[in-house]
Amino acid sequence: MKEINLTGKTALITGGTRGIGHAIAQNFVDAGADIIVTGTKKGGKDLLFRSIKNVKSNQNIEYLVVDFNNTDQVYSFLDILKLKDRIDICVNNAGTNKIRMIKDICFEDIKNLHDVNLYAPFLILSVALEKMKKNRWGRVVNIGSLWSKLSRKGRSIYSSSKYALMGLTVTAALEYASYNVLVNMVSPGFVWTDLSKQTLTSEEKVDIESRIPVGKFAVPMDIADTVLFLCSEMNKYITGQNIIIDGGYICE
Repeated sequence: MKEINLTGKTALITGGTRGIGHAIAQNFVDAGADIIVTGTKKGGKDLLFRSIKNVKSNQNIEYLVVDFNNTDQVYSFLDILKLKDRIDICVNNAGTNKIRMIKDICFEDIKNLHDVNLYAPFLILSVALEKMKKNRWGRVVNIGSLWSKLSRKGRSIYSSSKYALMGLTVTAALEYASYNVLVNMVSPGFVWTDLSKQTLTSEEKVDIESRIPVGKFAVPMDIADTVLFLCSEMNKYITGQNIIIDGGYICE
């Protein structure tokens, strides 16, 4: 089996201090890449540096604080990205959710969620894709959701952001394919993260698992391994796709 080697590549992962984002960051480090990780907390740097394993002496790990609901922080972050020599890989993982019935939604609800889930990836890609184009190599994975394919009551804001993110993914794939830049979306189903553990009772977990054909939640590394493949040289021809990782949930 071929080994994935990203030595010499620089990967940007937004929201990379925990859960799926952290697993993605760890995979890239294991593959030899330098990483730039964003988080919302100043203390996230210490957490990241303690939790990322197997860092080689010649690898660079950078942590940047950015709240994608804060316009000033977003544009300061973009200015930093513009100064980077290269961004070879970009994973737009940072996301947020708000459950509201349509009748209860206000403008601020929509804006705050779309700022993080949609507008931030737009702005980040406006910088990262041009660097990839210049180097004639790049890989982008936008992290979507099962709710980019289905939806539920109360998920209108979240689903609309993820459906729109797929529109961005497809268009970016078309615009940059000729520069050897491949752009995809990975959409997780039910993933057993710290947040899931905090918000679901044992009974709720069992109920959800009963409706997943493989009979269990994904773990963050299940998602991260697919992202790693899509961002490697092993992916030469997949672009503009929404790859759903849900254990067969949408098959029924």
